[in-house]
Amino acid sequence: MRIGKPAHISVAAVIAVLLLGGCAGSGAGTTPGTGGSTPRAATSPATSTPSPHHKRRKAARHHTRKPPVRTTSVPRVDVPDHRLTPGVALPVTAAQICRPGYAESARDVPESEKLDAYRRYGVVDVPYAHEVDHLISLEIGGSNDIRNLWPEPYAGRWGARTKDQVENALHDLVCQGRLRLKEAQQIEAANWVAAYRRYVSPVPLAHSKYSDDGGSSSAGASSGGGSSAGGYYASSYPSAYTVYCADDSEWRSLSKRYLVHFPTLAAALKRFPGRHLHRPC
Repeated sequence: MRIGKPAHISVAAVIAVLLLGGCAGSGAGTTPGTGGSTPRAATSPATSTPSPHHKRRKAARHHTRKPPVRTTSVPRVDVPDHRLTPGVALPVTAAQICRPGYAESARDVPESEKLDAYRRYGVVDVPYAHEVDHLISLEIGGSNDIRNLWPEPYAGRWGARTKDQVENALHDLVCQGRLRLKEAQQIEAANWVAAYRRYVSPVPLAHSKYSDDGGSSSAGASSGGGSSAGGYYASSYPSAYTVYCADDSEWRSLSKRYLVHFPTLAAALKRFPGRHLHRPC
């Protein structure tokens, strides 16, 4: 029995050593004072801060925005306030607006609506000083709606007479098939001065093939203008450039303050050299 007893004790000791070794193994690598296994490395939480690449994309989008349209060197009164006059067109076709006499047949702005246009803009209605003009011109399907009207001065390089030229130019381009009607309407509504600079001239012309006088020169006026029994009328305003026969009702739109009458066309041209006859008598 003495021989077997040590063997029993040895087995027990081995078991104890194994148990202790397992416990020691399970605690290997622990951080002192933590009482447990080493925690995994903490992952950085996702943040809302965009990456530099993301910032560049946002900046690029910002800089691609188109700047507002600015019309330099043009008096504010010569361009409409787009909040009041955004431009309105009628549902017409190019074939309709290209028929002779269309614009006159479409013109229908009663005096009450003209007065309303002056009121909305806070402009005093001085006789012969303004034209209640169509932003999208009648020549290319403009409407008589109040949102397409504003009081435009006659005087000045960018006045109503200058806008008449771009109206005629856009009409011709549409009827020649060189410009779509909708596009012409959008161009004129957005910025009629820019349209003038693009399709007529970079600077206002006192006279061009698109003027209301039909392209007659002063020499032509003196030789082929006919004769007017009632004489001729002209404005002494510095920017004026037209002479009117007495039977041409357009002279009545001139300011009485500057209105001058002449017995003959030669007398008118002597006083105002370089003037053009609005149309033959």
